[in-house]
Amino acid sequence: MKIKKFLSLIAAAALIAGTLSMTSCSSEEGYNIPIVCGESGMNSTCGVATYGVDYYSLGVKAGDMAADVLLGISDISKMSVQTDPNPALTVNSAVAEQIGITIPESITSRATGESSNEVTRVESAIVESGADFTIGILQLTQHVALDQCNIGFIDQISVRMSQAGKTVAIDNQNASNETSNNVTIAENFVNKNVDLIYTIATSSSQAAAEATRESKIPVIFNAVTNPVDAGLVQSMEVSGGNVCGVSDINPVEKQIELIAEILDSEDITIGLLYTSAETNSVFQINMAKKYCNEKGYNFVEKGLGDINDIHAAFIALSEAGVDAIYIPTDNVIANSCATVHSLNIGE
Repeated sequence: MKIKKFLSLIAAAALIAGTLSMTSCSSEEGYNIPIVCGESGMNSTCGVATYGVDYYSLGVKAGDMAADVLLGISDISKMSVQTDPNPALTVNSAVAEQIGITIPESITSRATGESSNEVTRVESAIVESGADFTIGILQLTQHVALDQCNIGFIDQISVRMSQAGKTVAIDNQNASNETSNNVTIAENFVNKNVDLIYTIATSSSQAAAEATRESKIPVIFNAVTNPVDAGLVQSMEVSGGNVCGVSDINPVEKQIELIAEILDSEDITIGLLYTSAETNSVFQINMAKKYCNEKGYNFVEKGLGDINDIHAAFIALSEAGVDAIYIPTDNVIANSCATVHSLNIGE
């Protein structure tokens, strides 16, 4: 019995070692799965093509909204939520080449590239003290899309303040993706009695909305995919309170259809990769699943707890035989899209 047990242990160990070896080999060789991302910033690192909203332009829109509120041009309670009406089609030929696919000419011929809507900041309108207005900026975390929302906003608010002969002080804070930091920063802004709070991402916006419930300090949000379900506004047409802003909702249906066009097939299986705890991501994934069902596309859903789950997710999606991966506008994955790309190509 002891000899049999010993031999069984040896066999089990060999099987485990073989499995680990195969997993390691797969990672080293790369998965080389075409990825379509929810926004162009992520796509420029790990995707092959997408219809993506321009986050800098969304920041400019938010800057205009904030200026209209501060200068008394608009009543925030009567404002409507703004969006990007014309998401640009971008193609990442370098990533496509790395994973060994060719983007069809029908796509490359339509690609418009990223927007060139750039505003020249008026530095003289931004002061550290004695400003006509003080704006507190609460950004959830640092990554390319949210950073562009921040930059576009400051650029445009400086222009609008300069045109009006006014100055603004900016208190720029980052919550480092921590819920408790969101709450603390929002409450500090209220205690300082800032004139307006600009929030970037859903959880940061919700924290500011709660913190200003009594003071009614105006809150302009950005990078919120579904502000109605998030409880920030009454409707997309009328905010109905002291909170309004810009949604980064992207054309999920067009992005899913783009996958079929890239693969030149309707008989496809799409991996839906997202962070389970992000309500924005879940909302977009539900849209993607609905559209896949309508079109008859197969899909495999894989939610992450955090970015440490990404390797296991790729293994699962690869074993499921997905033809491509769709990633929505997801803060956790966007912050680690270089890691996603390295894993995909086996670096």
